[in-house]
Amino acid sequence: MLERELLPVGTMSAQVANHIGVRIVSGEFVPGTALPIESELCQTYGVSRTTIREAVKSLAGKRLIEVSPKIGTRVLPFAEWNLLDRDVLAWRLQAQFDNKIVEDIFEMRLCFEPRASFLAARDGTADDLAKIEHYFHELVAAYDQKLPIKATSESALGFHLAVINASHNGLFVTIGSAVKSALRVSSEMLQQHAAQPNEDIALHDAVRTAILARRPKEAADAMTRLLAASRERMLPLTVDAA
Repeated sequence: MLERELLPVGTMSAQVANHIGVRIVSGEFVPGTALPIESELCQTYGVSRTTIREAVKSLAGKRLIEVSPKIGTRVLPFAEWNLLDRDVLAWRLQAQFDNKIVEDIFEMRLCFEPRASFLAARDGTADDLAKIEHYFHELVAAYDQKLPIKATSESALGFHLAVINASHNGLFVTIGSAVKSALRVSSEMLQQHAAQPNEDIALHDAVRTAILARRPKEAADAMTRLLAASRERMLPLTVDAA
């Protein structure tokens, strides 16, 4: 099983929010039901009421829960959750690496990364293209030197983010930043099970070559092939969603 990188938490309230958030997205706390009362949460986590209130406020901001004076703290339906929140994404991946979230992630990526590649080829600056080139060669070196999985996955992540940033589409850049946690976990899983590194390098190289040659349509098609291949490699590593 892939070891997932937990989000850094600098305060006790953030640690409590992290733990409760995982319990919510894993289904331990079912939507429509109430969380334990404040005093019970204080006892469970050994913290003050102030700490619990700060954690609850954070979770409410992510639309995982709703606080009402009449009904207390209620878990919201899945449709209400802020699924692009980096914590919510990380908690879902941490709770269970299921096929539903993997399909969701790749469907979303297929909606905007090929277009980002098209725009990168058309509008990317010389500096943008240099960054794409840099991360590609970093990925190749990581494979050649058999560096740790984390290093290889960070190079792949850097490549994809460089392409997204080169699109100069503010919404694409924002989405890329928002789903960075999901992309990192996906990348680590793929690198851990990279049975054919040469194929992975070739797929990335096709994207890089088309962008650097200023061939937008080819760049979009190459990114589509890369993402489709990544999805097919990853799905067998997941578990069935409940």
